[in-house]
Amino acid sequence: MIERTKKFVCASDEVWRLQRGADPECHFFQTMIAGKAGALSGSHQGICIVTPGGKLLARRNSLSPDKVVSLIDTAWEKWVALPAEDQALAASPEAYRSIHRWENSFPKDGLALVSVLRDLPPAENSSTDKPTRWNRDHVWFNRNEARQWLPETIAVGSAHSIPIALAQRLARFHLVDNVRGQVGPFAREDIQLATFETTITAVAGNRVSLDIRGSTNADSDGVWKMGENDWKRFPNNPRTIQTELIGRATFDTEQQRFVEFEAAARGKSTGGVGLNGRRGADATGSIAYYLSLAPNTPRHRIAPAFIDVYDAPWVQAPPKN
Repeated sequence: MIERTKKFVCASDEVWRLQRGADPECHFFQTMIAGKAGALSGSHQGICIVTPGGKLLARRNSLSPDKVVSLIDTAWEKWVALPAEDQALAASPEAYRSIHRWENSFPKDGLALVSVLRDLPPAENSSTDKPTRWNRDHVWFNRNEARQWLPETIAVGSAHSIPIALAQRLARFHLVDNVRGQVGPFAREDIQLATFETTITAVAGNRVSLDIRGSTNADSDGVWKMGENDWKRFPNNPRTIQTELIGRATFDTEQQRFVEFEAAARGKSTGGVGLNGRRGADATGSIAYYLSLAPNTPRHRIAPAFIDVYDAPWVQAPPKN
């Protein structure tokens, strides 16, 4: 499969935006799928193989390696059979350039984390039913918010609780049960507990070492409380999750940024919302989270899933239609 994909330019994107947005880039995708611009209903996730000019060669949503290889082979046969004019770029590629992308708000001078989460075995020391499901997201704090993880006084033993707005960001949007599939965010009213405390454990020149401890408790009655946005479309069944987090980090006071950050959390969830792969009000999950610094490179500037409801002034919203 790797050798086959070398024949193509591989890229990935968030399909929800592409199939429903009004951005020129979204119109390009919609025309590719449906033959005309306009919001698409349903889900069009999966693998699309398309010419530079927007002609769809093959499309399929599958996790089967054999089916994906077959898809690639079919697309390649169609590609080599195309006349040269159909292999060219769109007549006006600039017309399809995006006006807004959430990753444009990437806090390059702040704290950007990668969050990897996976299901844990249903019982301690279980030797059977080993879970394989995992997911990944990104967590963003701008430069000012990153500094708010530290106490005002830089001295060994100084302790500090991060502001509630930052604690709620973690509890509402990141320490959630989306390991098997996407769920909606929690509302502020759903958060029963969100506390994260840092304690300075060492100071060596510009480097400040921190111990991190945190706890969250989210409890939703299934009633949507966040107004009009895309997440309102998601199932909103009753659900809960409690997490405990420990971590450590190093902040450079000269550069005013974190140079090390890692944290692990364990969560217990109840309630299924359909799209997160759990079924019924009695569904339970045991989840592990690992947060670490995101590499500061363009390919890792991937926006958090819930960036559109961060409600942070530094996040650039798309223009209103």
